[in-house]
Amino acid sequence: MAGEDSAFCQQLIPGIMLSIGTRNEEAGLVDSPHSCYFFLDEDVLPVGAALHAALAESYLDKHQHSVQMRGEERER
Repeated sequence: MAGEDSAFCQQLIPGIMLSIGTRNEEAGLVDSPHSCYFFLDEDVLPVGAALHAALAESYLDKHQHSVQMRGEERER
């Protein structure tokens, strides 16, 4: 599973693994992503994109002390 690979990689490089639920009972989209009957509810895509962007922005706000541009270091 991807989780096992992720955990192995995170022994060397800090990171996270998360899943965004896509189940939509009203639309009949209830199968597991590992099922051949799985169908993605595309309405979750903006939520997932916003979540990933917010996580990246939060990380950069906390950890990026300087920006390297064309070989020069510039303070933020």
